[in-house]
Amino acid sequence: MDEQWGYVGAKSRQRWLFYAYDRIRRTVVAHVFGERTLAMLERLPGLLSAFEVVVWMTDDWPLYESRLKGELHDKVIGHYLNIKHYQ
Repeated sequence: MDEQWGYVGAKSRQRWLFYAYDRIRRTVVAHVFGERTLAMLERLPGLLSAFEVVVWMTDDWPLYESRLKGELHDKVIGHYLNIKHYQ
């Protein structure tokens, strides 16, 4: 799971894309757009109920940890930066 930031018309109108990526299929399997809130984040796992999610991989945003408490969860901080740096 990850998120990306953007805006509509002005930077004060922020919108976030939350998405779930299946690393085996190499595709985005679910996404939601909205504000960067727990309520918005809670919508994504609901869209994934048809999938058997074994491990959640996220960055260090604290709401991920609070939402995924009790589930197998690992943080992948800096992985994207390492990939970008060594290309």
